[in-house]
Amino acid sequence: MQEELIEELRNPFFILFISALLSWCVVSSSQLGDTVEIELKAYRLQQYDLAGSLRGSRSWKVMYEAVSLNSNSLRRSVLVSWHDLVGKNLQLLFGGGVGALIIVIPANFSTLSSSDRLRFSDLERQLVMLNTDMAVYVTHEQPQLKALFADVSAFSTRAPTAVQQLFYAIAGNTFQFSSTASPANIIVKPYSPNIVGRLWALDRSAPVVLLVAHYDSHSAVPALSTGSDSNGSGVVALLELLAIFARFYASVTTKPKYNLLFLFSAGGKFNYQGTRQWIEDHIEKRIEDNIEVVMCLDTIGKGDGLVMHVSKMPTETTPTGKLFSRLQAATPKGRKMEIVSKKINLVADVLSWEHEKYSIKRLPAFTLSHLKSHNDPARASMLDTVEDVDVKALKANIRTIGEALLGYILSLPNSKCAEANGTSSCSLLKDNAVEIERISYWMHRYGSRPRPLAGENMWFTTELRDLITRYAMEKASMEPVTLSDLTLYEVLKDTVAAHRVKPAVFELFLAAVIGLYLAGIYFATQNIHLFLERTVEKLKKP
Repeated sequence: MQEELIEELRNPFFILFISALLSWCVVSSSQLGDTVEIELKAYRLQQYDLAGSLRGSRSWKVMYEAVSLNSNSLRRSVLVSWHDLVGKNLQLLFGGGVGALIIVIPANFSTLSSSDRLRFSDLERQLVMLNTDMAVYVTHEQPQLKALFADVSAFSTRAPTAVQQLFYAIAGNTFQFSSTASPANIIVKPYSPNIVGRLWALDRSAPVVLLVAHYDSHSAVPALSTGSDSNGSGVVALLELLAIFARFYASVTTKPKYNLLFLFSAGGKFNYQGTRQWIEDHIEKRIEDNIEVVMCLDTIGKGDGLVMHVSKMPTETTPTGKLFSRLQAATPKGRKMEIVSKKINLVADVLSWEHEKYSIKRLPAFTLSHLKSHNDPARASMLDTVEDVDVKALKANIRTIGEALLGYILSLPNSKCAEANGTSSCSLLKDNAVEIERISYWMHRYGSRPRPLAGENMWFTTELRDLITRYAMEKASMEPVTLSDLTLYEVLKDTVAAHRVKPAVFELFLAAVIGLYLAGIYFATQNIHLFLERTVEKLKKP
C-alpha cells in the first residue's frame, strides 16, 4: 500500500491537478477586488480631417491603469482635473507614451467665475488644436470621483524609500479604466441636409433675398456642445423671421415684391459644407439666378447690438449698403449697429464667415453677429450654453433685422422715426410681432441640445422641416449635403468604467510566487518517496 501511495503521488496528472487547483485559488483570491467601482459618462475629443489637416483624438479605446498627472504615465490612463492642464502645452505634455487622458470638467459651467471661464476657454483652444494618437475624454464632476481621485493620487505618489515603493506597488490597489464602444466603422457619413423654405411674391421670377443660418454646433468636445448662441440663436432668429414675414405673404394685398428664401444650412462649423453644396446645386447650375442679396445670421443671442461683417465695404447704393442703412435706422437707442470689413483669405482651410462663400461667387452678402471677430472662441465652445443666451437681446436683434428687411422688400422710405418703448413709431411691425415666448421656447427646444455634424440629428432636421412647412407657402425641402475635403469619425461619447484591480507589478510578483510554488511541488514529488521511507522506518523502530 505504501508503494501504491507513492506511485499515486508521483503521478504527473495528480501533480498537474493539484498545481492547477492551487494556482486558480491564488489567482482568484487576487481578483476579489476586481469590481466596477464607478461608471463615467465620457465624451471624446473631436476627431476629423479637414482639407488635409488632422484634428483631435485619433483613438477611442481605453484599457489602461489609472494614474495622476505627475506620475509615470507610460501606457496608462491619466485622470486629471481641467484646472491642472491650464497653461500647459498639451501637445508636449502628452506627446508620447500616454495611453489615454480623462479630463474632469465642471458639471455646471454657470458655477465658474469670470476668471475660471477665461482659463477654461484657454484650455479649450488648446484642445481644439490638439492632434494626438491617444484617446482623450472629458467627464463631468460627480461626488464619486472625489474618492476615485484620492485613491489614484495615493497610488501614484512615490514612497520615501524604494522598499516602501515596492511594497505599495505589490500590496496596493489601483484602478483600471476601460471603455465599452466598439464601432464597426469609425468613419461617419452623416445625414444632415440643408432645409429650405420659401415665401413667394406674386411674381415668382421676382428678385430673391436669401436668409441663411447654419444649424450645427461644435467645440473641442462635440457631444457636449449645445452651441446655444453659435448658432442656435441664428436658427431661432431665422424661424422667427419666417413666422413674422409669413403674415405679410399670406395676403395678396400685403405681399412684398421680393421672394424670400430661408436656408438652414448643414456643416457650418466645417467650412460651411451646406452653403457650398447649395451654391453648387443652385447658383452654379443657374437654378437660382436672381438673388439680390444674401443675409447670414451667426451668433446674435447676446450683446448690445449687431455687427455687419462684409468682405468689402459697400457703397450706399448697393443692396448691402442699403440694408446697413436700414439696420442703423431700425436700431433702437441704447443699442449699436456697426460694420466690419475683412478680406477673404482664399488659402485658409476654413473661411471666416458664411457670407464669404457667396461673396466668392460675386453675390452681395454679409453676416450679422454680435461678435466683432471671427476668431472669437465663443463660436466653438462648451461654455456656450442656453443659460448664457440673453433672450431679450435676441428679441431686440430679431426686431431690428425684421424692421430693416421689411422696409427693404417693401421699398419704404428710409427715414428716422420717433422712438417709444424701443420701437419705431413708423414701424409696420406691431409691438408683439416678435414673440419672446416663442423665441424662448425655440431656444430651449433647439438651442439646448448638442447638434454635432457627426451625431444623430434626425430629430432636429425632421422637426425643423415640419416647423418651416407650417409657416412657409409650400412644403420645406430637405436637400442632401455631400461632404467635401472632410472626414468625420464616430465615438462622440462612451461609458468608461473604473475597476479596482491589483497593479501590474503585483501580477509579476504573483507569477514569481506561483513559479516558486510549482518548483517546490516538483522538487517535493521527486523526493517524497525518500521522505516516506524514512518516516516508515522510524515508525517501525521500537
